[in-house]
Amino acid sequence: MSTRDIRLAAFLRAKPELIYRTLTSARELTRWWLLGAETDARNAGRVRMIWPRARGRGGRRAVGFGEREGVFVDLEPARKVAWLWKPARGEKGVPPLASIFILPARGGSEVTLLHAGFSSAASADLLYQGHARAWEDGLAKLKLYVETGRTCKLESVDLEAVRILTRSRR
Repeated sequence: MSTRDIRLAAFLRAKPELIYRTLTSARELTRWWLLGAETDARNAGRVRMIWPRARGRGGRRAVGFGEREGVFVDLEPARKVAWLWKPARGEKGVPPLASIFILPARGGSEVTLLHAGFSSAASADLLYQGHARAWEDGLAKLKLYVETGRTCKLESVDLEAVRILTRSRR
């Protein structure tokens, strides 16, 4: 069976240490992204996240991840955050491993999200597209938060919109 990956990249005007803390601290996660979180930020440490259902275009409620539990599987301070998720009830076809790589760059950090192993079958298109949109929304919210301190947990955003919002702050 062939697979496809979600791979998103963005430049964030923030130090790698700040980005890492923002992705591993329950307190930080609930400031910019989640309704609730529990984290034990160490390899094999438990993580629990509760996402809000964001409003999409036209004010419609967008599909959200809901609640997920898992473990941190590959933490490298200021370099990498990886989660291994337990499948949600009734969920099929979602690969369990998602990773974020953080590389120092001039003036900030290059951040790459990888969620690999989605089926490339046409029957999996909606699942893949939904996760791709949700991850882009999360990466855009991370960028907005670390660059401006602003949040928009209940609104759907994309990376281009956040680039426009943060462009004037350069």
